Amino acid sequence: MIIKTKLAALALGVVVALSGCSGNMPEGGNILGAATSQLLTTIKARRASGGQPEFITVTPAQLAKTNIPVMQVNLLERGGTDFLRRRAVRNDNTPGEVVVWLASDKAQVFLRNGVLVGTRGIGGDIVSSDATPTVLAVSGARAGGGERRYFLSPGTYEQTELVLRCNVENMGRQDTQIANLSFNTTYLRESCIGGAGDKVRITNEYWVQPGSGLVRRSKQWAGPFSGHFELILLKN
Repeated sequence: MIIKTKLAALALGVVVALSGCSGNMPEGGNILGAATSQLLTTIKARRASGGQPEFITVTPAQLAKTNIPVMQVNLLERGGTDFLRRRAVRNDNTPGEVVVWLASDKAQVFLRNGVLVGTRGIGGDIVSSDATPTVLAVSGARAGGGERRYFLSPGTYEQTELVLRCNVENMGRQDTQIANLSFNTTYLRESCIGGAGDKVRITNEYWVQPGSGLVRRSKQWAGPFSGHFELILLKN
């Protein structure tokens, strides 16, 4: 999942990474590798015309044969798709469980109970963040809010702090479709404002499965360089 100047090579990285691991991965890895072959063909054509990479649509057959934890990420502002494998799960003294998802190019996305709290290797990374009020609201599929504090990397060894005031609204029940599966979810919308002169304004969206608190799909801000990611939990 390459965000900066190498974004045009995204699909090639996906294909190489997944096919290179196919000998050691369950069948599901090969299925998603086949899906990225479709993306590679599309991107080559779009690159020739100067267009933006397109998103992959995972088919029901591919999803049925996927038997490893996989998350799809669509780069909403920049175009392109990658598939992330679950690398690690950890707990600390902050509410929520942190899951580390590994992209095809070894970039990483950190989700705390489904809320994006960190990235590595995508450029302009979220080095760390405190999103406790949001995590509690999303985990309970309810309204809430409070302060979100980010530490962002501008691509150097320095870090910039960004503090936002956020409000999470419960927009009611809404079905969300993942391939051939329909999930009844609670739709939450988070609005944040802050930074110098309150000029930073972002919106995040979460589709949360009641009871389990599982975030089936979300659209979340991944930093000033990356914009928003759509994160789709294909298999948990």
